[in-house]
Amino acid sequence: LNLIDTPGHVDFSYEVQRSLSACQGALLLVDCSQGIQAQTIATYEAAFTQDLHVIPVLTKSDLPNARPKEVIAELKSMFDMSENEIIISSAKTGQGIPEIFAAIVREIPPPSGRLSHPLRAMLVDSWFQRHRGLVCLVQIVDGDLRKGDRIRKCPLCALVS
Repeated sequence: LNLIDTPGHVDFSYEVQRSLSACQGALLLVDCSQGIQAQTIATYEAAFTQDLHVIPVLTKSDLPNARPKEVIAELKSMFDMSENEIIISSAKTGQGIPEIFAAIVREIPPPSGRLSHPLRAMLVDSWFQRHRGLVCLVQIVDGDLRKGDRIRKCPLCALVS
């Protein structure tokens, strides 16, 4: 299970799109005190476009200004969600946390890679470490990768160890 926290600000739309392409599903987190924001809509549409299963989660339900009933009504109206699929949560009190994990296991499919196929991976991120050089974080789509394997990165086909 990989958890990717995507920023909610519109300036990070590309990163959100890229992150979603590495996922099988998404938690749509909506602050109970703020309701649906413009970026909430954009993130939902991006996940929907990529045919990801979206689990709606209301967060910060413990706040004094939380308005879960109104936000549930917004979600139902805007995204055609049913009330029973919306999880109300609070990280502070632990409310809804077991339900979130259960929904992830129940509703988000596992990766569909094939071990018998040649290695195929998607570059998720890369960074430079002074003593190791370029470090790449990849999501394996097909095949497998073991310590000591040598791979080529295309389109430049540079040898990577």
